[in-house]
Amino acid sequence: MKRSYLIVTIILAIVALTSCSPAKNELVPGRYAGFKLSDHMDLTTKTEIGGSIMELALESDSLLLEKRFARGTEELSMYIVKFERASQTTGFWYRLIRDVSNSFRATISALPLLYGEFSGETRDGFMRAWFSGRWLYVFFGDSRDAINNAVNAFKDFEKSLVKSIES
Repeated sequence: MKRSYLIVTIILAIVALTSCSPAKNELVPGRYAGFKLSDHMDLTTKTEIGGSIMELALESDSLLLEKRFARGTEELSMYIVKFERASQTTGFWYRLIRDVSNSFRATISALPLLYGEFSGETRDGFMRAWFSGRWLYVFFGDSRDAINNAVNAFKDFEKSLVKSIES
């Protein structure tokens, strides 16, 4: 009798402790929806499962945030994607870079499954993109300066966001 009472008490204590602990906030692309550029107007913010980037379809289980900004006649797009697996990120990366540049540049722009980076002129504007593991970030617009400024502002925003989620 004492033994079963002890087991039940231990189980109840474990359940109570685990249910009272704060839930871990997961970082998903939608958390970046609050990102703003001080000198740009927000045109659209869209989150979805699946979707596409620059007319290239994403995996159906990927999470996408797409934001569009404007300043005067210049437009800028930001895409953040979280894939289920790093292999999906790498596969999409090679398709994207081949589409905006060439196969050679796509091949040398990444360490498969780990990290990739691209910055350069495309047929439609300027793009700066990188991936790390399951995450992909793409900034595309009319001018190099606007994209570089947006990426710098985004990286500052990301640092604060990650800090706030971890605390």
